[in-house]
Amino acid sequence: MTYREARAFLAGCRPGEIKPGLERMQKVLKLSGQTLDRQAYIHVAGTNGKGSTAAMIAGILTAAGKRVGLYSSPAVTGLRDTITIDGQPIGEERFAGLVQRLSRWQTEMGEAGPLSEFELVTALALLYFAEEQTDFTVLECGMGGRDDATNVIPPPRAAVITPVALDHTAWLGETLEEIAANKSAIIKHPCTAVSCPSQPEEALAALLERTAAEGVRLLIPRMETAELLEEGPEGSTFVYDGCRIALPLLGDRQRENAVTAVEAARVCLPGLSSRDIEQGLASVRMPCRQELIRREPPLLLDGAHNPHGVGALAETVQSLWGKGRITLLIGMLADKETARCAALLAPLCRRAVCCTPRGPRPALPAEELKRQLERGGCRETYAAEDPALALELAFRLAGKKPVVVAGSFYLGAELRPLLVTQRDKKGNAV
Repeated sequence: MTYREARAFLAGCRPGEIKPGLERMQKVLKLSGQTLDRQAYIHVAGTNGKGSTAAMIAGILTAAGKRVGLYSSPAVTGLRDTITIDGQPIGEERFAGLVQRLSRWQTEMGEAGPLSEFELVTALALLYFAEEQTDFTVLECGMGGRDDATNVIPPPRAAVITPVALDHTAWLGETLEEIAANKSAIIKHPCTAVSCPSQPEEALAALLERTAAEGVRLLIPRMETAELLEEGPEGSTFVYDGCRIALPLLGDRQRENAVTAVEAARVCLPGLSSRDIEQGLASVRMPCRQELIRREPPLLLDGAHNPHGVGALAETVQSLWGKGRITLLIGMLADKETARCAALLAPLCRRAVCCTPRGPRPALPAEELKRQLERGGCRETYAAEDPALALELAFRLAGKKPVVVAGSFYLGAELRPLLVTQRDKKGNAV
């Protein structure tokens, strides 16, 4: 099987299909004959910030000289980039070989039924890391925790819960406490649990209940001990517990993710040096997470798609450019709280261009999103169904003023290659 054939096989497995439950993952691992108990795992769940936190943990452990696997989602820059060892993506030949093996096992799943695309890629990642005998494997949950495909692993060394907010309520529960209870199912004795500092009270109650039931300790870093020294469009510098951290990611929430990652990494390697932490965090790059693509004129790309994440983006936009200066290019999926997100961003906009993201899941029509932004107070709005045409319009309207692209990782994944190519051709690298 070639790499192209492997991608075609995965594309035929109903991308975006959600199939909760662990029975299919357990079955395919049994068929593989591979055990997962020779590695130390760090499992990361949450609503927002889990991808950044997972990457930071991996960066710190790699800087400490360990061989570290990282599995993350969604695939913004390419599917192979979601499965890395020490920052290097899995090779095409290895990827195709593993898909070929998994495709054969699909026919042997019996009553469990075939794996979804996400389950297949998750199984591929777990087999790859096991065969490569990584020292640590950092896994980001796809959705939830209890029935997420990644939760097939043995008890992790550290179970990390980033901020919990309302999202995927049809699958995870209608309250913060229900959603947190689902996500906290990754906490399994004898791990150590680590929560972000700003966990909502209802979610924290669920975490405390889970840690008590499992008989494990819960660590919560204190953000008041992190002293901000400098902040700008390209990140911030702050001091935390003896470390002077230069973080190349934007926003207060990323500093919170950073201290959470530090404590999780210390659980795994108690002897971590300040140098390991500082170098590991300085190396982290996160596409589509408040990513500054270009300095002049400013171009910011973000995949936030729920009110909590969009609120973090709004804080960053206001701190950098204030109100009424940006041109917003936005597209969102239909199952998100689009009206609330529009209400958060509309007051910051000089204008907004709405589009309809392409992908395996239904998107909100551009015209409807336009009306929501108007109701939120944005006075100059446009609708262009095609994201690439919407981008051209946004650039033309913005002139030399900031452009912010937001609302969906699907939109970010489609437009980022165009944005990076344009930047590089102009020699305007960040």
